[in-house]
Amino acid sequence: MSHVLVIFQADTEHTEQLALAVGVGAVEAEAGIRLRRLRKPGAVEVGHKGYGTLREADLLWADTVVVGFEDERSETEEVNGLLAVLAGLDPGQMVGKTAWTFGISPSKTEAQRVVDEALLAAGITPSDAVVSEEVADAMERMKEIGRRLGRQPV
Repeated sequence: MSHVLVIFQADTEHTEQLALAVGVGAVEAEAGIRLRRLRKPGAVEVGHKGYGTLREADLLWADTVVVGFEDERSETEEVNGLLAVLAGLDPGQMVGKTAWTFGISPSKTEAQRVVDEALLAAGITPSDAVVSEEVADAMERMKEIGRRLGRQPV
């Protein structure tokens, strides 16, 4: 069974829903998932509570890491927290793990580029998740990406 860790930065339900759609797709592909929300201290909960705090153990458990961003900037408390966790990893333990990031725009945001570099430095290989343009609905597109990532060999 493949393990997919979905991490997301969200102050609105839209980004949360996109992240959840990736998780649903991964479950449909029979992968195990963990959901973690990056949030500022004191930020209100979105949609559901209890996503938990991202820990090194989550990244060790995952075969694939998905990170979704609501903010284009890389200089945010949420991104800094993620970067700190990634910096503490032993790259030797991350060999074979892959990652995919998504943001609020079709092109890579500054936050995505910075985190992609940190993932690579931590030994996790960033990849592109490509879905047919025929899948017009954003939620369906994210589910399809989750299914593809969930089927990746371990």
